[in-house]
Amino acid sequence: MRLFILFNLLFLLSCSQLRAQNQDSVAIKKYYEENAILWLGWTKYIKNNQTFPLKNLRNEIIFSPDAIHEFSKYRRYRTYLNISAIVGGGLYLTALVAKDREVKLGMFAGSLVAFSFSIHFSFNTSKHLSRAIWLHNRDILLR
Repeated sequence: MRLFILFNLLFLLSCSQLRAQNQDSVAIKKYYEENAILWLGWTKYIKNNQTFPLKNLRNEIIFSPDAIHEFSKYRRYRTYLNISAIVGGGLYLTALVAKDREVKLGMFAGSLVAFSFSIHFSFNTSKHLSRAIWLHNRDILLR
């Protein structure tokens, strides 16, 4: 009989510890869900089931120095992307208007080079933004 009581007592103690651990994990999960950032692409991100424009992201990740560093790389590559896309578009439009065949071919070639650079910058832009958001979410869990 004593063995049965001892077993039940140990079982109840282990269940209470599991419940306490479960409450802690629920609190951590709730904190993470409220503060984690989800970026699905384009120009908006989601935090706490609300959608925000991407320009507000810097204020969200300000406490994480690694995420700020990656975000600054994102902004730099985004600037390069915009410049190369504008230059490529300008060269393409100039090539359409040009009368001389050699100038037209040169402008088309220049626009191809500019657009290929913009593709490269586009990949780097999304890579650094994803990394910044990942680092922010990681620091939320480690906080």
